[in-house]
Amino acid sequence: MKRHTTFYRALCALSFCCAFQAVAEEARPAEHDDTRTPELAQASYRFYGEMGIGGYMDLEGPDKHKYSDGTYIEGGLEMKYGAWFGLIYGEGWTVQADHQGNAWVPDHSWGGFEGGLNRLYGGYRSDNGTETMLSLRQDSSLDDLQWWGDFTPDLGYVIPNTRDIMYALKVQNLTGKLRYSVTVTPAGHHDESKAWLHFGKYDRYDDKYTYPAMMNGYVQYDLAEGVTWMNGLEVTDGTGQLFLTGILSPNLATRAWHHTGRAKGLDAPGSETGFMVSAMVEALKGVYLSTAYSYARHRPDNAADETTSFMQFGIWYEYGDGRFATAFDSRFYMQNASGDPSDKIFLMQYFYW
Repeated sequence: MKRHTTFYRALCALSFCCAFQAVAEEARPAEHDDTRTPELAQASYRFYGEMGIGGYMDLEGPDKHKYSDGTYIEGGLEMKYGAWFGLIYGEGWTVQADHQGNAWVPDHSWGGFEGGLNRLYGGYRSDNGTETMLSLRQDSSLDDLQWWGDFTPDLGYVIPNTRDIMYALKVQNLTGKLRYSVTVTPAGHHDESKAWLHFGKYDRYDDKYTYPAMMNGYVQYDLAEGVTWMNGLEVTDGTGQLFLTGILSPNLATRAWHHTGRAKGLDAPGSETGFMVSAMVEALKGVYLSTAYSYARHRPDNAADETTSFMQFGIWYEYGDGRFATAFDSRFYMQNASGDPSDKIFLMQYFYW
């Protein structure tokens, strides 16, 4: 009898303990203290980049059927700590050479490797989304929009704005219906003789950081769902001004520009006026077909006017949850194009991480 009494007492005690534990677990949410000071935001890091294997080929002219290199690799480390952020990003590509060792010549051999850091900046993001960045190397605001309004993969017309810059202040807010970005930079005097890194005898990466003082930026506004109107401006110290406007929708886009001080390249005096229209459709899941027409009129101060005019047809195939993409593009010059330009095709395999 005593043994049974002891057993029942133990069973009752066990039931009471289980019930107390269940009540305690159910009561835990009520113990949350909203007055407690939140923990400081932890630092986060993200490494990302891409690699492309492929290139270009002329369909006519002296370099007909010769491979023109486009193989590259790039990657960067993004850092965040609360509202603070920063990025260090580098790139490199193979340098093509002919069998005599001459660099940058379409052929089937390689003579070296070129590369360097093209982004090194830090900034602060306010609660309303305004980002203020200081840089040692940076892309200008208009360079961020280099292919804006162009659905084709690669061979679109390159608008003559200032691109890679060094010491700069960039302020932007890319949230909401009204978005903007402005970059201000002093004159750049950094060339290859002052390069931090050298990759080989063909390395001329740092020469692009020589430019006049300038300011450029843009304003974007969503006119309707999926329809954006963009206006851009660049003001330089001695090489003129660039005016840019465009409309972007999911399947159609157009942009037009006028540069008062560049004809056909940075150092060519004169003006340039141009426009581009582009269209794109997703034919199958991840398969995008695109076409575009680009026209630019170059008016050098001391030479005859020149015209750039070409059509494009391209295919972009993205797969593997966005980790892989295959691109094909083609450029065919119109009869109103000046000189004897060569039609060209482009094929590239991309890898993203």
